[in-house]
Amino acid sequence: MADLLVSAREPVDFESLTSGDRALQDAARNLIDLGFLAETCDADSSDEIPSPWREWGNVAWQFHTSIRNAPFVRGKQGDIPEYYARLAERGEKPANSKTYRREEEIVFLPRVWTDMNASFKSVLEGRRTHRDFSDAPIELDTFSSLLHYTFGPLRFVDAGTLGVLQLRASASGGARHEAEAYLVVFNVRGVQPGVYRYDAIRHGLVPLGDAVPYEEIERLIHHQTIARNAAFCVFTTAVASRMSWKYPHPRAYKILLHNVGHLSQVFAMTAEALGLGAALTGAFRDDEVEDLCALDQADEFPTFFMACGVPLRQDDGMPLRYNAPARSSLQ
Repeated sequence: MADLLVSAREPVDFESLTSGDRALQDAARNLIDLGFLAETCDADSSDEIPSPWREWGNVAWQFHTSIRNAPFVRGKQGDIPEYYARLAERGEKPANSKTYRREEEIVFLPRVWTDMNASFKSVLEGRRTHRDFSDAPIELDTFSSLLHYTFGPLRFVDAGTLGVLQLRASASGGARHEAEAYLVVFNVRGVQPGVYRYDAIRHGLVPLGDAVPYEEIERLIHHQTIARNAAFCVFTTAVASRMSWKYPHPRAYKILLHNVGHLSQVFAMTAEALGLGAALTGAFRDDEVEDLCALDQADEFPTFFMACGVPLRQDDGMPLRYNAPARSSLQ
C-alpha cells in the first residue's frame, strides 16, 4: 500500500498501477473512498495544492476536501427518525459530563451570581484581548459567576432517545457540549492556588495539582506573555466521544472546533460584563498540557487556552498595548 501511494504521486493508469492484482485493486479503491487517492486527474492542472492549503499541508487539505457535503446523519435523506432509533446500536451513550468518584475532594463554589449591569452594547464594544493584568485578586463570587455562565448548564432538556441534555450559554452542535474546563488558579480570593478541573454539574473545583508558577504556564503557551498576573487560566478540552456517538463522520470534528469558538466568546464577553479582561489562544504544547490536566482518556484532548484577570487599561479603556493608528490607511 505504501508503494501504491508513492507511485500515485504522479498521474498513472489505474490498470497499470494495480497490474491486474485483485487485492491491490481493492486496496486502491479503498484509498480512493478514503480520499487519499483521486480517481481522475486534470493533466493540465498544477501539481501543487492551492494556497492556503499548500502552506497548511496535505493533512489539512485532505481533511478539508474529505468532509465536504457531509450529510446531517449517515443514511438516506429523510430517515432521521430511523437514525435516532439506531443510536441504541452504537452502544451506551457517553455521559454528558465527566463522572466523579464519591471519595474525590471538591471545592464547592458559591451559587450567588454577580450582577452584570453593563449593557449588551457596551459589552460588544468593550470586549478586547487583554494581555496585561494587575496583581489584584478576583472575588470569589465573580469567579464563580464566570465559570457558571461559560461552562455550566443553565437548563436541562429531555431529548428522548438522546437522554437528558445540558443547555449552556454557548451554542453546541446537537447539544453535545463536549467541552471540559481545567483551571490554573493564581489569585482568586478564597481559592488555594493550584490546578483544578471544573465540575459543571456540582459547580465546584476538583483538585488535580499544586500551584504552578506563571513562568511555567507562559512556557506551555510558547511564551506569548498573556498569562502573567492573570488571576486564573483555563485550558479547555474536548471529550470527543460525546460528539462522535451521535455524529460518526469526520465533519463532526469541524463542528467540535466551532463549539470551542462559541464557548471562548461567551467566556470573553462574560468577563467583560463582569469588569474583567481575557486573552485567548490556540497555541500550546499539547502533550505537556495533557500531563498538567491529568487527562486519562484517549478521546479527551486540549482545544484552547484562556487567561483572565483584572486588566490594565489606558485612560480610554483600551488595553495597554493598543496604539491608535498614526495614519488613516487600513490594509
